[in-house]
Amino acid sequence: KYYFVILAMLVMGAFALSICNVDLDSNLGGDLRWNLLVVAVLAGPLQPISTELGVEVVYPLSENTVLVIQQLFSNLLSAAFIPVFKAMRTVGTVHKLPGMDKVPEYTFSFYMLIIIHACSTIFFATFNGTYLRYEAEEGKKAKKEEERARLLADLHKQHGYGAMN
Repeated sequence: KYYFVILAMLVMGAFALSICNVDLDSNLGGDLRWNLLVVAVLAGPLQPISTELGVEVVYPLSENTVLVIQQLFSNLLSAAFIPVFKAMRTVGTVHKLPGMDKVPEYTFSFYMLIIIHACSTIFFATFNGTYLRYEAEEGKKAKKEEERARLLADLHKQHGYGAMN
C-alpha cells in the first residue's frame, strides 16, 4: 500500500512542480502560491510514509533508525543544493529578443528541481526491494500454523482418532 501511495504522490508532485514553473514563467504570483501549496501537500507526507516503507525493507532496524538516516540525508542534500541553485539563479533569465519579458530568477533552478524530482520518481518506481518485515511476519505465521497442525496431529494420535484428513 505504501509503495503505490508514495508513487502516486511523487507523480502528482512532479506535475504540480511543472505547473508552478509555468506560473513562475508567466508571472502569475497568486496562482503560483496556490500551486506551491499543492506541492507542499503532496511532498509533506512523503517522509513519514516512506519511513514506513523503509522499515519494511530494512527490517529488523527500527523506525527511528530509518527516520534518522532519511532526515540526515535530506538535510545534507538540501544544504548541498542551496548553493548550486543560488549559483544558477540567473541562468537563462535574459532574452535578447524584442518584446520578451525578463525571465524570473531561479527559473532554471526550478527546472533542475523538477528533473531531480522526476529522476527520484523513476528510481523509486523501478526499485526492486525485498520486504523483509513482511517476509518475517509471514514466516512466523507459517511456523505457528505448522506448530498448530503438529499439535492437532499429536492430539489425534493420543485419543485414537486415526489419521487426520
